Amino acid sequence: MTLYAHGFQYHPQQAAFLLPTAYGESGRALRVHGVVQQLTAKGIGVNLRHSAPTTSAALSPAPPKATPSASRTR
Repeated sequence: MTLYAHGFQYHPQQAAFLLPTAYGESGRALRVHGVVQQLTAKGIGVNLRHSAPTTSAALSPAPPKATPSASRTR
């Protein structure tokens, strides 16, 4: 209930509670801080991680594959 009260949403495909980006960086930071304080006061440990990007546009392009160089003959 603490996570929901602070605006977190459960995403079953990631098995994680996430904050919407609409809150902005400072808004999300305040919400995370509030959740951490409340949960640690109850003796509950908190493990935070960045979520994986949800769109392929957010991923960096793959590096180009190395082309094999022609073998040299003597």
